[in-house]
Amino acid sequence: MAFSVRLKELRQRENMTQAELASALGVTSRAIIYYETGQRIPKDMDFYKKASQMFKVPLESLLSEREEFVVNAYAEGGITEKRKAEALVAEAGALFAGGALTDEDKDAVFYALQEAYWFAKKENKKKYSKRGKS
Repeated sequence: MAFSVRLKELRQRENMTQAELASALGVTSRAIIYYETGQRIPKDMDFYKKASQMFKVPLESLLSEREEFVVNAYAEGGITEKRKAEALVAEAGALFAGGALTDEDKDAVFYALQEAYWFAKKENKKKYSKRGKS
């Protein structure tokens, strides 16, 4: 289930308005609207942790591994990295669609893709920081 859907479900379960949720989590009502409609995602993992604690649900029930990957990319590098991560997730999803891989194998492949992404990002940072020092 997508974060946007889960957040709305949890808010409604607690009979909270969007304004009440926004106040409790330290964001604007407009931000909650964006989050619940899937137009935006919170950039900061602290938001997810606060929501998890407030609703008394495990963090994993708010965010899938793929969503967490995108959030971490967004926090690390802004909108450009978020878009790259979303594209990677979409491509990986297309790779898995209709395939014969087990869920365990799909998870392993996706994990390997994430590791490759973060490794390449780290190496690029090193390369470009060395260029700037020359």
